Amino acid sequence: MYRSKLGVARQMLVIATIFFASATVRAETVLSDWFDDVGETKWETGAAFAGLTTLGLASWEWGSSKSFRWNPEGFFGMDTGSGGADKLGHAFTSYLFTNIIADRLEHKGRSSERAGLSAAITTQLLMLYVECFDAYSVDHGFSWEDCVMNLGGSGLAVLRLLIPRMRDLVDYRMEYLPSGYKGFRPFSDYSGQKYLLALKLGGIDRFSDTPLRYFELHGGYYTRGFSREEKMDGLARHRYGFVGIGVNLGELLLGHRTAADSGLRNVGRMLFEHIQVPYTSIEGSEEF
Repeated sequence: MYRSKLGVARQMLVIATIFFASATVRAETVLSDWFDDVGETKWETGAAFAGLTTLGLASWEWGSSKSFRWNPEGFFGMDTGSGGADKLGHAFTSYLFTNIIADRLEHKGRSSERAGLSAAITTQLLMLYVECFDAYSVDHGFSWEDCVMNLGGSGLAVLRLLIPRMRDLVDYRMEYLPSGYKGFRPFSDYSGQKYLLALKLGGIDRFSDTPLRYFELHGGYYTRGFSREEKMDGLARHRYGFVGIGVNLGELLLGHRTAADSGLRNVGRMLFEHIQVPYTSIEGSEEF
C-alpha cells in the first residue's frame, strides 16, 4: 500500500513538473512575442500613452496628492463617485485600446490569438499606468475596482477576436453628448455618456440577407447628477438602464465585412463598432 501511494505521488510530481515547465516556456514565448508586437504597434501605443497622460494631467488632477492613495470606490452604487459610469468607462477604454492594437497586429500578419494576447498585455500596462498616477490624485486614488473593469474590457475584446461570430453579433459602445458642465470631454464627462451592448441582427443567419440586417437591439446603462457641477445646481442623482432599437450604421454604410476591406473601410467599421452615433436609436429607460 505504501509503495502504491509513493508511486502515485511520484507520478503526480512528474505531471506537475511537466506542467510548470510547459507554463514557463509558454510564458517566455508570450513575453518574447509581446516585445516584438510592441515594436510593430509603437505608434498606436505611443498615441494611447500620450492621450492618457494628457487626460490625466488635464482632467484627473494627477499630482494633486503628494502621497500614494488607495481608494476602494465600489462599482454601481448610489454612494459612488459616478454611479458606475466611470467603471464602464474603464472597461470601454480597455476594450477600445485592445481592439485597435490587435487590429493593427492582425494586419501585420499575427494570428488572432497572438494579436489579442499582445494587445491585452499592452492595454493592461497602459491602464495600470493610469491607475498608479490616479493614486497621486486627491480626487481619485488607486482603485482595485478599476483594475477589474480594465481586465473585463480587454477580456471581451479578446473573446470577440477569438470568436469571429461574436464580433458579427455583439458590439460594446459608448454614446456621448456633452452634458453642458464640462465642455467636450467624452472620456471624463460621465453625465454625457451612455454605455451599451448592441446585438446586431445582421450577424444572425436568418436575417443576414434581409432588411433586418440594418437594425440592432440595444441594452445599456447611464447615470446623471453625480458630478460636482450638477450637485452645485441642486440636481439629484439618477441611474438608468435602457433598452432600444438602433440602426447598424456599419452595415448600412459599409456592408458586410470582407477580407478585402480597404484601410479606410476598416477604420470606418472600427468607428461604428465602438461609437454609438446619437439620434440613431429609439430607447426606453427605467430608473433604479
